[in-house]
Amino acid sequence: MNTGTRQGFIATGVAASTVVLFVLDLHTPLAMATHVLYIVPVLLALFSPHRWFPVTVAAVVTILTAIGGIWSPRSYDIPFWIPLVNHMLSGVVIWMPVWYFSQRRKHEEELQRLNEALDRRVQVRTRELASVNESLVAEVAERMQTEQSLESSRQELQQLASRLLCVQEEERRRISRDLHDDINQRLALLAMEIEAVEHQLSSSPVHVGRAVRAIQDRVVELSEDVRHLAYQFHPSILDDLGLSIALQRLVDDFTVRSNVRGSFGHNNIPGVVPQEIATCLYRVAQESLNNVARHAQASRVDVELTRSQSWLTVTITDDGVGFASEQAQNGRHGLGLLSMKERVALVHGALQIISAVGMGTKVQVVVPVLEEEE
Repeated sequence: MNTGTRQGFIATGVAASTVVLFVLDLHTPLAMATHVLYIVPVLLALFSPHRWFPVTVAAVVTILTAIGGIWSPRSYDIPFWIPLVNHMLSGVVIWMPVWYFSQRRKHEEELQRLNEALDRRVQVRTRELASVNESLVAEVAERMQTEQSLESSRQELQQLASRLLCVQEEERRRISRDLHDDINQRLALLAMEIEAVEHQLSSSPVHVGRAVRAIQDRVVELSEDVRHLAYQFHPSILDDLGLSIALQRLVDDFTVRSNVRGSFGHNNIPGVVPQEIATCLYRVAQESLNNVARHAQASRVDVELTRSQSWLTVTITDDGVGFASEQAQNGRHGLGLLSMKERVALVHGALQIISAVGMGTKVQVVVPVLEEEE
């Protein structure tokens, strides 16, 4: 039953009962408290969904009670105060339920408002807690990802350190072997030739001259090998003449020693490049050329040094056999490429390696640089 239909039934019942009671009141002597029965329409009105309806009904029946008191038959043998008390009691009986239910409904509405306000606060607090919870979940996920990245980096660094130690020890053994097996033997041979020259001093001057020239050639060759060995450890030309000339010399030496045709180009290079950046770019180019000589089976390699605004770029491109990305991570290229990556990261640069089997390899390094005043 909807509100309108319900209100119609209540209003009909109130009107009918009020009319019946009013007629009864008009025909009843004042001594009889029939007007107390007006409580019936008032109680019916309390079921109305409208707050004003019970008050209106109570006011109407109060007026009808007064009218009934005027028009009802009088009994002169009854004291005057009895009808007066009856009407006062009737007013109390009529208005007491209205006041009680009005206060009750007021309190219920206030309680409902408080409940609604509490629900709204709970909803707001729930949304805030949900937002905080989402933030905490995101932060935890981010921290877990960061911890995983740190753990991965830690393992990678440990692996790199271990492999670097092995390579360093191997390189030391190679240098020791070169010094012992090559330079030491050649020095011993040179000492024997000098001793032979001493025995030939009494013979023909022509023979002595040839022997001295042979010794001179060997000394020059030995000096060149020692110079190259020292150059591999640290190229002094990088400090003395700058990055461009050092790279040109590196490419020229590579061409002579590997029989791979190499070229070097540069443009717009600052006069002085910071030492750590110059060393980084030189070592990356050196490692790339070593990889070309050992693995690429290339016929040509191009090295290019360029500058764009505040960036220096070195690009090494070969036409060799290339390699797959799995080989770069796990195979023979792994340590060299990882070492280059670490070097570039130290100067806040970026390393890009593009290669595919049968398609050659391109190594590109980009680092930020500011030109220094000479």
